[in-house]
Amino acid sequence: MIHATFQLAPGIGPYRERQLWAAGIQRWDHFPGELGIALSPRLDGRVRNGVAAARAALEDGDADALAAMLPRRERWRLYAAFAEDAAFLDIETDGGDLVTAVGVLDRDGPRVFLRGRDLDDFPAAAARWKVLVTFNGLSFDVPILERAFPGWRSPRAHVDLRHLWARLGHQGGLKLLEHETGVGRPDHLHGVDGMEAVRLWRRHRDGEPGALRRLAEYNLYDAVNLKALMTLGYNRMLERYELPAAPIALWQRGDVLYDVTKRLLAI
Repeated sequence: MIHATFQLAPGIGPYRERQLWAAGIQRWDHFPGELGIALSPRLDGRVRNGVAAARAALEDGDADALAAMLPRRERWRLYAAFAEDAAFLDIETDGGDLVTAVGVLDRDGPRVFLRGRDLDDFPAAAARWKVLVTFNGLSFDVPILERAFPGWRSPRAHVDLRHLWARLGHQGGLKLLEHETGVGRPDHLHGVDGMEAVRLWRRHRDGEPGALRRLAEYNLYDAVNLKALMTLGYNRMLERYELPAAPIALWQRGDVLYDVTKRLLAI
């Protein structure tokens, strides 16, 4: 999708981009050279400069530079190009700003960082991420993590699925979205929510056996399910808005369930 994106410069918004697509200019390589006119001499110069800068950033693998060129609501378009370096993240807290668990799925597989164990390892583990995928992370997860780890900053290429799926008509939280899309979780986790995660942390702190593992399992499934919802949402955006790009293969959670189990048994 990024090769079909022209919203890369001031004055080139959704309307101008669709003008180009309707004229058959559906990829960077289709844009006319200096002697051709697509929109106007002034706007064409902006597009050419934007495409040149985007092409260079893509060749360098610089997702941050590309994200800086795009409107925030269109940064989901970067996902297919950087899927191997994407991370899916969800956090739990004590009900305030104290982070208790950070569930992650990235190229190193699923894992959960826990307070009192290895939570301080989170920033180093996140250092190579190029795209971050969350649900409501712009408002919740990322600000809390940046306060908890002052030296850490989220990748600029951040896809908040709450906002992406709102464009597709979804209104509600992550669990409702999972239900509506058929992206499920084990039966014994049904009914567990953010408030229960707070209670589980308190029960662990009070010495209840198994409470920390259940908290970690809930948190880790939040993160893992984000990948399925990202691939599904990406393809639905292409279809809903008739965008000139190929869909990507849907991801199956079964690919990582063995690793999820291993991580949980180690707690």
